[in-house]
Amino acid sequence: MELKIIIFISISIILIGFFIFNLIRIYSISDAIREKELEVIELFFWKINKIPSMVEIMKKYVKHQDVFEEIIYLHKLWIIYNIKSVYDLLDLNNRIHKEFIFLMKLSTKIHDIQKDWNFLYIRNYVIFYEKNIEKEIEKMDVLIKKYNSYRRIKNLSVIWLFYPIEEKIEF
Repeated sequence: MELKIIIFISISIILIGFFIFNLIRIYSISDAIREKELEVIELFFWKINKIPSMVEIMKKYVKHQDVFEEIIYLHKLWIIYNIKSVYDLLDLNNRIHKEFIFLMKLSTKIHDIQKDWNFLYIRNYVIFYEKNIEKEIEKMDVLIKKYNSYRRIKNLSVIWLFYPIEEKIEF
């Protein structure tokens, strides 16, 4: 009889320890995800701040100034909304990236702009930060997958009744 109680208590302690470890992992991964979100927002901030400079340089070479309206509008949205979440940022980043690609295609048609060192510097700067944003989002996706897997493990126990944790959406 005492052996059964000792086995039961041992298994209970192991399970409680496992679930406590699991909760600690969930919260540490959640903190890491938040840090990555802040990194992505900062990288986006550095990227988006060069867009007006690029537009000003390109204006010298382009006859129709209305090609810049959308990217200027998107830059204003960034300033107005003061984005705090990566999820809010993704749509805006996607739209800005499309406009940037359009401007890059336009710049390939203008031979003189390819000799402008300021334009080339800003173009490379924006591309550099765009690639870094993509890398950080991929890293965040890995963290979110880990977070959700630990969350699923947590939900197998009774502890989930006392600690409801939301699932995070992957990008």
